[in-house]
Amino acid sequence: MMRKEVQWLYRELPQLEAQGVLTSGTVARLQAYYGPAEAARPRWLAVVIFGVLGALLIGAGIILLLGHNWDLLTRPTRAVLSFLPLLLAQGLSGWVLIRRQQSLAWREGAAALQFLMIGAGISLVAQTYNISGDLPRFLLTWAILGLPLAYLLDAVVPALLYLWGITEWACHLRITDDCNAGYWLLALLLLPLLARWLRAGRYQVRPTLLFWFLCVSLTVAAGTTIERVLPGLWIILYSGLFALLFLAGEFWFREADGFWNRPLRHFGAGGGLVLTFLLTFEWPWKEIGWYCWHWERFHGEWWRVMPDAVLGSMVPIAAIVLLVTTVRRRASLGLLLGIAPILAALGFSLATFEFSFVAAWIFDIYLLVTSIWLLVTGIRSGRQGQMNVGLLALMALLVARFFDCDLSFLLRGLLFIALGIAFLVANLVMLRRKGANHEQA
Repeated sequence: MMRKEVQWLYRELPQLEAQGVLTSGTVARLQAYYGPAEAARPRWLAVVIFGVLGALLIGAGIILLLGHNWDLLTRPTRAVLSFLPLLLAQGLSGWVLIRRQQSLAWREGAAALQFLMIGAGISLVAQTYNISGDLPRFLLTWAILGLPLAYLLDAVVPALLYLWGITEWACHLRITDDCNAGYWLLALLLLPLLARWLRAGRYQVRPTLLFWFLCVSLTVAAGTTIERVLPGLWIILYSGLFALLFLAGEFWFREADGFWNRPLRHFGAGGGLVLTFLLTFEWPWKEIGWYCWHWERFHGEWWRVMPDAVLGSMVPIAAIVLLVTTVRRRASLGLLLGIAPILAALGFSLATFEFSFVAAWIFDIYLLVTSIWLLVTGIRSGRQGQMNVGLLALMALLVARFFDCDLSFLLRGLLFIALGIAFLVANLVMLRRKGANHEQA
């Protein structure tokens, strides 16, 4: 049973025992069978959030106080004031490790404050002694110096800030056309911390929050670290990445309940559907493939081809490996969404030979089949969210194709009215069915 179902059962047991429906022995056996019911949300979560916000506000206030009349201070005074907030934050972290190690709120707050003070200290010292540098170098230095806080204090906030820092670093290097493939090696530094949290409980708040940020960061980094040599490779990479995230969520986090606790599954499915919709147009398939190879990059600096070759092959291959496991398990939704990298590779090959319209047609059919399957299975299983996702995907496809055609405003208006009625009717039917089931229960 899901966690919510166990919690509901435990709330009903006292009433059932009082009314004589169940005996005390039966209640005890049920509780022994299902085990203790976990809390839906720890009460200390709010304390942790406000503790982190308080630490960040204190850090920002200290920076503003130091900035007041900063230019009027002597250089030695500015140097001392630059290190003082960092030393105070380190002292607080040491006190937390000695006296408040069991308090997650104290650990998260102290780690957030010290991470912020590291960045402030670096920038103030550089400004005081006129040390030259650029923004990417500052972000990378700040992130690397702050990462040990996540391990020492066992806190998720410095891990999230570190992930933000290396992502920003990769984006800025892409703007200046420098190599940013090191992002993937930097991201691997979080794996030991993530593995520790997963062993403690894969559905707890910290690994779940880190997974959400990882999904966003990996999506951004995938686009900034490739396509230096082979145009259009992003289509294969992103289709493989979203399929890999979804299938990984299905295999290793299948027992989670709720939207929040399934980041890999929902982010992968949402990203895959959005990408599929974009690939139904012809513009992504234009001027891509081997005949558009950037030879000047390949001959000038040979290492530029490495991120394209490694990421463009390893990520889709990993998704296909999980897809094979999905076929063995006979998971229909995993098979439907996991086949996207194969279709993307097929479309890429067709676009290479200037058959971009065929590639767009393939994804038209693919999105149509996927949306109808989600709609039908959502209605049959009583999953209103899945039904609405399928209905929205179908509506988006129909609207996009009708705008591509030369139709009058009258026909377009009738189309929108028909789609709106279909959306309302489907949800009303679902709500009535759920109400009837609830009354019967």
